[in-house]
Amino acid sequence: MKTGIDRFAEKGRQTSIRVRQQRAVHHAAELAPVIAEVRSAGTTTLQGIAVALNERGIPTARGGRWSAVQVSRVLARTV
Repeated sequence: MKTGIDRFAEKGRQTSIRVRQQRAVHHAAELAPVIAEVRSAGTTTLQGIAVALNERGIPTARGGRWSAVQVSRVLARTV
């Protein structure tokens, strides 16, 4: 049996997930033109795109450095 607190906690978790997903989609949309520019310059690998983003000083959503996995996740959100 769930108590009232458990129901509110679950609602909070679901809201948090939804907000983080929306932020990720927004961040990916902002990066799409930059990634397209990098690709048009001839860089096609995920690692190459990550290097280009790092060289340009563009931080990840959490302020870190780019990796190939992060680039692939951004690209999956922009398709």
